[in-house]
Amino acid sequence: MDMTWLASEAKQIHAIFASLFYSIILSLLLLGVVINYFRMPLGQVPEFLSLVGRATIAAFLLVALPEIMNTIADITDAVAREVGQLTNFKLVLGRLGDKIETLTWSWVSVKDSVLLLISNLTFFLLYISVYMADTLFLFTWTLLYIFSPLLIAAFVLPSTAHATKGLFQSLIEVSCWKVTWSVLAALLWSFALSEINRPEYDVDFLTAILLNVLLAFSVVVTPLVVGKLLRGGLHSGAAALGGVILGAVAMTPPGITGLAATPIRSAKGFVKGLASDEK
Repeated sequence: MDMTWLASEAKQIHAIFASLFYSIILSLLLLGVVINYFRMPLGQVPEFLSLVGRATIAAFLLVALPEIMNTIADITDAVAREVGQLTNFKLVLGRLGDKIETLTWSWVSVKDSVLLLISNLTFFLLYISVYMADTLFLFTWTLLYIFSPLLIAAFVLPSTAHATKGLFQSLIEVSCWKVTWSVLAALLWSFALSEINRPEYDVDFLTAILLNVLLAFSVVVTPLVVGKLLRGGLHSGAAALGGVILGAVAMTPPGITGLAATPIRSAKGFVKGLASDEK
């Protein structure tokens, strides 16, 4: 978490929030005691110790935050480097050349050629999205770093503790963007090298093409995919993305697109209770 490249004003804002941290904690602590006093039954003592404990944990989290962020970044960067080797241009071009040498004039090879063209063309066209993912990562990581003192201070009150939870959840989610992009990009270019078009697997050719388009869309919306994956709502995200792709491919009006997407959306009823979106 090398923040030396940040503008001096950004560092100054973080320092201002950090200097206000203990004042905010004290204010929230007093507010919590007052609120608890009016809510407790007559004759009982306000639960002051639990609030003090939460304030102590918040102070510890603020001190440990740089190490926590460094650890998260180191782990995800190591995984991203390993998975990212599968999106190396030389590897992609080499595997593409090997696949082309095996093509014949059979109907299976014709389908493989079409899928190979679509898959690798979309991969090279969408490769620029990795820079967009890096940009979003730096933007989000910087904002979380600047506002972290305020978000951690909110842990004192149970009613505002979700802000602190959201901070660390966002750190993990943002760090997973690079890994997920590498996985999706590797699936995108290598998908055409599979044996999906062979008759014994009974996979429709149009289904294979649409699956390739779905992978291409998922590369572009990597942050959305990560958010759905971590919140257990990947099925709903895939359903929504499938409806968009059906509408784009069919070039239909919104009403017809809605009809086309209805079977996909209704499939969510079969997995109800297995996963749910975070409200």
